Amino acid sequence: MAEYDLLVRGARVIDPAQGLDGVADVAIRDGKISGIGDFAADSATRVIEGDGLIASAGWIDIHVHVYKGAGTLGVDADRDAGIAKGVTTVVDTGSAGAATWEGFREYVIERSVTRVLGYVNISLLRGPGPWHGDWQNFDQNLTIKTAEAEAAAGNCIGIKILASQRHVGNLGIIPLELAWQASRMSNTRLMVHLGNPPPLITDVLNMLGDGVGDVVTHCWHGKGQGLLDRNNKPIPEAWAAAERGLRFDIGHGQSSFAFETARYAMEAGLPLHSISTDIHRGNVNGPVYDMATTMAKFLHLGFSLPEVIRLSTISPAETIGRQDEIGSLKTGKCADMTLFRVVDEEFTVTDSNKQSETAHQRLDVQYTIRAGQVVKEPVSD
Repeated sequence: MAEYDLLVRGARVIDPAQGLDGVADVAIRDGKISGIGDFAADSATRVIEGDGLIASAGWIDIHVHVYKGAGTLGVDADRDAGIAKGVTTVVDTGSAGAATWEGFREYVIERSVTRVLGYVNISLLRGPGPWHGDWQNFDQNLTIKTAEAEAAAGNCIGIKILASQRHVGNLGIIPLELAWQASRMSNTRLMVHLGNPPPLITDVLNMLGDGVGDVVTHCWHGKGQGLLDRNNKPIPEAWAAAERGLRFDIGHGQSSFAFETARYAMEAGLPLHSISTDIHRGNVNGPVYDMATTMAKFLHLGFSLPEVIRLSTISPAETIGRQDEIGSLKTGKCADMTLFRVVDEEFTVTDSNKQSETAHQRLDVQYTIRAGQVVKEPVSD
């Protein structure tokens, strides 16, 4: 009887969590990583020849919208955002509030092959107009109870708030204060969408980053008020929040990532903790497309491949507090793995400001392994 269920042989294994970057075999048994090294081909029930492939921990996208239905922008968790795209874990960021979370759990979390987690929207329902701007759309007791119970069940990361005038209406900073309170009282985390004021970016940042897992998404958008001032230098509040432990997520989306902002932020040395897509119906056909395309944009910007992988595996796992389970190929971790190629060819990449540039490398996903099972592989002729 074979010792291992699956063996990936001879791939370039890149695991920033362990400082690994070299050709090796990866052995899997009972849905867990059994080891990285040199293994006999006949030691496994199935062998994937990894010559020419890169093996990383399964990619993690911590900003998606995968709750499909009336009034939502959700795409299919498996087909559009998850395993079909090389992503083994997605985090839905506020598509469901406390009033609709049960449906999200039943129809998305429990039915997807992709690991689906989520943030509870501070508003009970999403809908047209400034849904954070209506007092009737808040129920702190229900939101806190929902976040607490679903976190205990392993489904919920925390609370999501959209801190922009489009969403808060005339309530200003109050919805953020409610979200902050709900995250603290439920002992969960807080994700904040950065957009056009009010509330002021300085007021938002001053509330965040006290070591409990706060994260701001859309951190490198190209809108009027962000982490950079008029001279394209980081505002003091951004540095202060970073020092307090605030984490920064890309959240590319339809209108929230700009090459120009990225380059100024990189030049200034602003921290970045995760590459994510903010994929939904409005951008799945461009400019986002998928996680691989988004990661390729960061190769284009000058990030090394190991750094892009770090920002798509262990670092986002740390942001959501799941680093003990996912984000690495360390022995004993869940056997989530992405096998892909880096293809040297020119292709056009476009940011959310409709600025297009020519990139020279793309990522081509070949296999997705979820908890030790091959759930995507090349189609045979």
